[in-house]
Parts: sequence; structure tokens; C-alpha cells
Amino acid sequence: MIDKEHPHIHVILQLEEARIGDHDRLESIKESLSTGQELPESDKQYLSEQAEQLKKAVEHQMLADWAVDFIQKLREKEKETNSYRIDREFLEHASTKLRNVIESEKEVKWTQDIISQLKEARIGNAEKLNYISELLKSGQTIEESDKQYLKENNIHLRQIVDCKTKVRLTQDASRKLQDREQNHSKRVEKIIHAIETGKLVSKRDFIYLNARYEKLQSALDLQNRADWTISTIQKLKESGIGDFERLDDIKQLLEDEIPVPESDVKYLKGEYKMLKQILDHKKKIEQTISMVNELQEMEIGHCERLSEIKGLLQQGKPVPELETRYLANKYRLLMIVKKSQDNKTNKSEEIDFNSILKELSH
Repeated sequence: MIDKEHPHIHVILQLEEARIGDHDRLESIKESLSTGQELPESDKQYLSEQAEQLKKAVEHQMLADWAVDFIQKLREKEKETNSYRIDREFLEHASTKLRNVIESEKEVKWTQDIISQLKEARIGNAEKLNYISELLKSGQTIEESDKQYLKENNIHLRQIVDCKTKVRLTQDASRKLQDREQNHSKRVEKIIHAIETGKLVSKRDFIYLNARYEKLQSALDLQNRADWTISTIQKLKESGIGDFERLDDIKQLLEDEIPVPESDVKYLKGEYKMLKQILDHKKKIEQTISMVNELQEMEIGHCERLSEIKGLLQQGKPVPELETRYLANKYRLLMIVKKSQDNKTNKSEEIDFNSILKELSH
């Protein structure tokens, strides 16, 4: 709850209503005051300077209001008598000119305030900022290049102010969460102590433990999925699959615990499907090469022919259908030899191998 009667907060509200000063900085100061924090001298000085600008702006506005009221009264007087006629166009021109002067002074004050903030934050070239400030004070028009320079540095300043605000809010939230986590740890320790001393756990504590476990397990599962996905992204890059720049962007989101857009999730699923096909095919090749090595060790089949087949597999080239049938026949002989040596192999393994050999011929 904001205490509007607080003298500093009251000033801030008036400044915001009059659109004087930096909105983000005023909000940050107001937030500090609302939480009971003591303002640093720089913020007190800033409020004092902005309050002075507000006072001057009010005085200018009062002057403008007086001028408008004066003109209105003259117009009314003109209707009553012809003795005090004043050129209407002249009055309107004077009113417009006065308003333009007031708006120009407001813009100059706003620009001077930006320059002051830039110098305080050590953004931009101090000499150039002082030069622009002197031009404004002397009533001279600043060049477009200088306006662009101030605009770019002001954007930089806004980003820094916004970043500082978010850092402070993040730190506050982090401290609160740490405090809550410590409270949870203390409660769990009390329950453990009660269990170790042979006491029964209350119904409330039992429900609390279940809920706490589910929450932590859910967070752990989420982290495990993120770790697995990061590992998969690394495998995709090692296999030369996908857009490396996009994969790195997704990896950064995962590492920073930022939700990944649905479009990127869909993209990863497609790339992982391709990776899985490649890895499965690679595994089948390795299994077949292992089987060929075993045939050579057992001296089953023609050694040179088996070596040629193995060479094709190692180079990732398709194996001719004639050679896959040859391997299938030799594999059946290998199984017979193994069974005779009491090394039994179940039927499902034989069927899987025949399926692998069939695939390698394509």
C-alpha cells in the first residue's frame, strides 16, 4: 500500500502527473519508499531538482492560464463595447506564441534532465554532453546529429535503469524464496527428528511431506528433461544435424530456465527423430560388423569375402542383397556351432538379426 501522505511520495505523484522526470526512476524511488527503505543522497537530490522543475512548470502554466483568461475577457469586452477593439488574430497569435514558448522551455528542461542523468550514469562523452547542455542554456538550436546522439544514449540509459530495477526485484524475490526454502528445510528436520525419536507423524505433516515431495520431484523431473534435451542438442551438432545457430539459441533458453517456444519444441522433435534413425542405423551396422568379426574368428565363411562386406559396412555403403543372404546363411551356421558348444541364443535374437541384414541391403 502506497502512503500518499508521505512527503516524498506526494512529490513523486505530482511529478508523474505532470510527466516531469524519468518515470522508471521515479517508480523505483517510490517502490523503495513504500518498503520503508532509506533513500540515498543521489535520489534525494534528484527529487529536489525535479520538484524545482515542477514549481517552474506550474508557474509557467499559471502564466499561460492567465494569458488565456486575459484574452477571453478581452473578447467578452469587445462584444460589450467598440471602444476597446483589439485585433483578434493578433491575440490568437500571441496566445499560440506564448504556449509554444512554454512547451519549448519544458522540452529544454526535459533534455537537460536527460543530460544530467547520462552524466550521472557515466553514459556518453562528458564533453559532448556539456557542449549540448551549454547550447540549450544559451537558447541555441542543437543539430540533428546531437539530437540523435542524445536519443541513442537515452535508450541506453533506459535499458540500464530497467535492468537495475529488474536486478533489484529479482534479488528481493530470490531472498524471499530462500527464506521460504529455509523454513521448509527446518520443518522437514523437525519431522525427521520426531521420527528418529519414535514419535508418530501427524496427519498434517504426512500430507505436507507428500505434497513437498511431489513438488520437488516435479521440479527435478523438469530439470532432468532440460539436461537430457541439452545433451541431445550436443549430439545433433556432433552428427551435423540441424541449424547450429537455432540449436544454440534453444540451448541457451534451457540453460537459463526460460520456456522454449512451441515452434522450437516441434523443431527439436523433428531433428531428434532424424538423429534417432541415424543412431539406430549406426548401432545395426556395429552389430553386423561384430557378427562378421565373430564369423572370421570362428573361421565360418570366406575370410576375404567377409572382409569386403565389413569394409562396405565401415564406409556406410549399402551391402548387396547377395551378400546379405550370404551373411544370413553364415549367421545360421554360427548359431548352430554355438548351440553345439552350449551357447544358446533365443529365436528373437535370430529374427532381429535377419531384419538388420535385410535393412542393410537397401
